[in-house]
Amino acid sequence: MNWQWLLNPFKKLIKKKSFWIILVVVIIIIIFIANLNKGKKVQYVTEKVQRGTITQTVSETGTVESASAIDLNFKGTGTLKEIDVKEGAEVKANDVLAKLNAGSLEIQVKQAKANLDMAQANLNKLLVGASYQDIKVTQESVNNAKIAYNSAKSDYSGLVIKLEADIKIYQQNVDASQTALTNAQNTYAKSRDDSKQTLITTIRSKNSAANTSLDFINYQYVNLSNIGDQQAKANTWSYYSLAKEKQTSLNNLLNKSDQALTESEISQATNLALGLYEDINNSLNSLFNTISSTIVDSRYSQTLIDSAKALVKTEQATDSANLTALQTADQAYKTAQLAYTSAVDTATATLTTNQSNLNSALANKDLQIDQAKAKVDNALGAYNLAKAQLDLKKAAPRQVDIQSYAAQVNQAQAALDLAQNNLNDYIIYAPKDGIVTFINYKIGEQISFGGSSANSIVKPVISMLGKNDFQIKVDVPESDIIKVKVDNPVKITLDAYGNEVIFNGKIIDINVAETIISDVVYYKVTVQLEPTDKEIKSGMTANVDILTAQKNNILFIPSRAVKETEDNKKYVEVKTMAGTDKIFVTTGLKGDQGRIEIISGLKEGQSIIVYKSQ
Repeated sequence: MNWQWLLNPFKKLIKKKSFWIILVVVIIIIIFIANLNKGKKVQYVTEKVQRGTITQTVSETGTVESASAIDLNFKGTGTLKEIDVKEGAEVKANDVLAKLNAGSLEIQVKQAKANLDMAQANLNKLLVGASYQDIKVTQESVNNAKIAYNSAKSDYSGLVIKLEADIKIYQQNVDASQTALTNAQNTYAKSRDDSKQTLITTIRSKNSAANTSLDFINYQYVNLSNIGDQQAKANTWSYYSLAKEKQTSLNNLLNKSDQALTESEISQATNLALGLYEDINNSLNSLFNTISSTIVDSRYSQTLIDSAKALVKTEQATDSANLTALQTADQAYKTAQLAYTSAVDTATATLTTNQSNLNSALANKDLQIDQAKAKVDNALGAYNLAKAQLDLKKAAPRQVDIQSYAAQVNQAQAALDLAQNNLNDYIIYAPKDGIVTFINYKIGEQISFGGSSANSIVKPVISMLGKNDFQIKVDVPESDIIKVKVDNPVKITLDAYGNEVIFNGKIIDINVAETIISDVVYYKVTVQLEPTDKEIKSGMTANVDILTAQKNNILFIPSRAVKETEDNKKYVEVKTMAGTDKIFVTTGLKGDQGRIEIISGLKEGQSIIVYKSQ
């Protein structure tokens, strides 16, 4: 066989420049599509939510020095009122060294003393006993309490009768509205059920009829050729495919019997049937446009094309009629259902209102009766109390009353002690035995946290030397100083002994004045070493770990796993079947070793993503 007649056109084609340009473009498109399918594999590093202890420490370095030099300041602010020592004087622990003008605090101490005197006077009055006039006044209270008690009993009886009558009326209203609801249900239920059955029958009928249209589209599509509008052709098949998918879903639903179909499934079947015919009509429209774009040649005459278009139009008319029948049945069912729902809802609302009124009346009955009974009980209690008070005034003081008034005396004494304790903030006491070395202020000067003004150099009020102990002063940056409190426990290691030997201590002072080091704000913190049998010398380098916070038996995760949204909500990521998901969390203490407390959002043992990489 001579194939030369087939090769000659191909030889001419490869000589054209446009052929090679098209070939290169096709190859590039194929490579691009292939690369789209190559996804980058994401690797996740996860950790489990743990339960345990979180500690938060502030670590700094300082130098051991003798604690014999002690700077003393007032806890309060005010004018220096008196100085009770001189430089060089020996003092004992708890000796008063200086006082500020305490102002209102001194008045509070005096008031507390006055309250103590009053409590003591009341106790003495109780011991003496009531006067004749006091007993007479109490007798009048007894008479008034008896009148109030009798009035409360009368009100209680009248209220019970009224409430019973009201409840009877409310019950009659409930019975009448219940009958109205039953009548509404019986009247509209049959119409709703008939229209529902008509809708189901129509859906089944039109679903079967759809097969004819789908077969017609498929037949016409298969025989399409010499098409000018390729997009219309693609749309024809796309809508045809969507219609087939909906018909498949609809068939699955209609496999059930009419009685087995739920309201939700009927609604779903209706939507599928309507969507089926909408897709068929869209496919027929695209098919009509496709046939219209057929190029007339020896195979397809204009007469043949017009004949095919006429067949499509006929099928379109049939499908439009089927769609209208579905819509009409659907609307009829919705109208009947709405009429039923409206009538039942109206009757139900009336029943609910009447039932609510009855329930409220019943509830209020108990409440009002209880309140009226409580008034009777209270009146009786007040009457009995008045009689008891009269008997008490006539009787000799009881031991229990004496103890009660004595307790008030003790309470007043405690209030005096508290006021005196507040006043002590304006007094400097010697913290230990020692010698006064410096007195930096004079009587009449203003003291403000150790300084005479906001612009002055901060100086202690009194300096003294203590006895044989050591301390460490460290500079804590402002980012950490808010965590540090007086009496925080401290773990200390000395370079001279290595990291294995740990000394204990605590914070005894935090200087309120800042220190600027290399343009960074620091605050002086003093650590007192606890007594030890190890030999310690001034000048040794000390490494200080201040325990600022600790929580036990809590959930925690690595802090790097916590992320924030734009509106500052915190969340972590977890792996799911589809990739990752966010879980919003509430965090608490941020501790050492990169740990952070989880207050809510996660459970112990739950896996979270710490970080991911591609």
